[in-house]
Formats: sequence, structure tokens, C-alpha cells
Amino acid sequence: MIDYINYYYDLYPLSINEIDDKYMFYINLEKYYFIIYDRNMEELDDLIKLNKKMIENGSLVSEIITNKFNDVVNNYNGKLYILIRVYVNDSKKVDIEDIMYMLNEKDIEDSYKNISRTHWTRLWEDKVDYFEYQMGHLIKKYPILYNTIDYYLGISENAIFYLKNVVSNYEGNVSLSVCHKRIGVNSTLFDLYNPLNLIIDYKVRDIAEYIKDAFFNDKDVNNILRIIYSNYYFDKLNLSLLLSRFLFPSYFYDMFESIVYNNESEGNIYEIIKKSSNFEDFIDNYIKTCNLQSIGWISKN
Repeated sequence: MIDYINYYYDLYPLSINEIDDKYMFYINLEKYYFIIYDRNMEELDDLIKLNKKMIENGSLVSEIITNKFNDVVNNYNGKLYILIRVYVNDSKKVDIEDIMYMLNEKDIEDSYKNISRTHWTRLWEDKVDYFEYQMGHLIKKYPILYNTIDYYLGISENAIFYLKNVVSNYEGNVSLSVCHKRIGVNSTLFDLYNPLNLIIDYKVRDIAEYIKDAFFNDKDVNNILRIIYSNYYFDKLNLSLLLSRFLFPSYFYDMFESIVYNNESEGNIYEIIKKSSNFEDFIDNYIKTCNLQSIGWISKN
């Protein structure tokens, strides 16, 4: 690996540490990571363009480094890698203030088509179709998933319905921001500022996903919401978008995929199931606090 970095980057670290599937080294007290590129190649140009824009704006985002042949992606041992220079304390756990600081990134426009994820309805409908198809293959190998997935598919349909039929009734501006597929309470600043984790979406995405993860990790989500409300003003449209993301059970689908594809114990799904009623209470309280249109099946008297 040292010879590879020497040759392709004209960088000469004294040592390189392998951490999971990453390689880390220092040059003049600056930290570098050689990390796997596992996204679609058609997204690469947008990721590079966004990275340069964020650095110009003074962001703490890790910098994508080109090699001496002016290439960004490198083939090493049959896998694609990218070199990044890190500017943050990469081991610090993310909190809601870190997320809100990054969400204030300026001059983000809807020109990054290949990494835009604003078409929630289509994405969610595709996910529901996929998991409905998977149901027929679950009964023998994953009986717990088979017996619980109907509930979460039903919630997903509610989220899609709400997004289509309620959110569309509100007027307002929906701010685009640099976001992530997932960002949670166990994420680090390395994850937050890793340029390969970034997408473009509505600002409420990261907030909603962080809160859902916090809830299922037994954190004080009401205090997190108080911090958010003290820093942002959300109109009815953005409050409703937040609600639609609360409704969509991404946490279940993430766990599903970890069980089926990463051999995680199927019994771990019980950690989500046993909190489902309390999460309904949380959503119901959010609806009432924000004076949003009620959802019949979730409303508590």
C-alpha cells in the first residue's frame, strides 16, 4: 500500500494503518483516508463538483484528492478507492448541532441530478414494491420478518399517502441541503463529512433520520426537537415533510437488510417491534404539538 500511495500520489507516509476496509495515514500532521468507492459511477462527477463547491464555501467536508494522473478513482486489489484528506475529529460522535451546522451549507441548488434524492414518493413506492416481492421468500428462513413486515408496509403506504395528499396542500419553500442516506446517533464526524456519503435532499431528511435513530436508541428525542426548534423555524410544509419521514419506517428496512444481507441476528428486529407503540405515541404527540392534520389510526385519545 505504501508503494501504491508513493507512486500514484507522490505522497510518502511513514506508515499506513488498515482500519476495517479503510487505509489511514498522516502527511505533515494531516490525516488521509484511502476509502472504497461503492457508489454508481454516474454519481462521481456530481460528488466531485459538490466537494469542490463545499470546500470553496469553507465547509469542513473531507477533500477528494486526485492522483498524479488526474484521476479520482483508483483500482487497488480489484476494488475502487478514493483518497480523501480529513479536517475534523473523525472519531467524535455526531450530535444534532453538528447536523444542523452542516445543513446550513450555502448555495446548494438542484443541479446535482445524479445525487438528488428529492423524489421521495417514487423512491418509497419502489422500496415498498421491493419488500412486498421479498415477502414470499421470507417465510421459511426469516419467520419473524415475515410475520412483522405487513405492519411496516402498511405504515409505508400511510407515509406515501400523507406525502401525496396532505403535504401537497401546503404552500412554502422547501430548502435543499447537503444530506446523507442515513445519519444517526452512532455516526461520527468522519461519516458526516465523508464526501462519498453525501446526497442532495430536503433539509428535514437528516433531521428526521437522526431523530428516528435516536428514538430507537433510547435517546431523549423531545430534547433534540427542542434544540431544533430553537435554531430553525419550520413552516407547515416542512413540518409535514418531517412527519412523512417519521412515518416512513426506514429503520425497519435498514434492519431487514442487515439481517438478510449481513447475517445479523433476526431476533434483533424485536428491539424495533417492542418500541412501535411508543413510537406511534411520539408521532401522535408531534402531530398535536405542531397542529398538523391528524392521522386516524395513529391518533390517541
